[in-house]
Amino acid sequence: MRDATGAHLLKKWKSIEKKDVVSVNETMLPEVIRIQAEAFDSKNQKNLIKYSKKLAKIFYVIKIQDKIIGYCSYYLKPELSFKGLRIKSIIYSTAIDDKFRGKGYGRKLLEESIKEMKLNRIYSILLYVNIKNTPAIKLYEKMGFQIIEKTENVCGQNEKCYIMELKLLED
Repeated sequence: MRDATGAHLLKKWKSIEKKDVVSVNETMLPEVIRIQAEAFDSKNQKNLIKYSKKLAKIFYVIKIQDKIIGYCSYYLKPELSFKGLRIKSIIYSTAIDDKFRGKGYGRKLLEESIKEMKLNRIYSILLYVNIKNTPAIKLYEKMGFQIIEKTENVCGQNEKCYIMELKLLED
């Protein structure tokens, strides 16, 4: 259901020119899967492949000299509020190749994708991050994400993680 709703919402999606950041295509998947497998366990590879097909407009890769060095995959979630329908975007998975971490590429990938989210009137972006992943938490906080909740078993079995949110539109 979530994927069908997200695919429907993307029919009117407006893309912008992004420096070194492009939407994923099938030829990029082996490299994206390699980066994902190095950063996380491999159980989510099927979902990454599925999202690359159904939600390609909001599945971004960052390239340096034609080499894929990272990715960020989102899905969309409609939500009813007192003010009507709001669309939230959830980061499903994001990772930067080990050799390129700590050089600002993760920030650039997020900044470019967030610009497009704002253009498309996405209300907010949510993400889940393991509480032990201090570098990622620091990056997200620098970008304006705030911890809104602590949860368990989302980032892995018996693992605690934070739910963080970046509001893009005012209420």
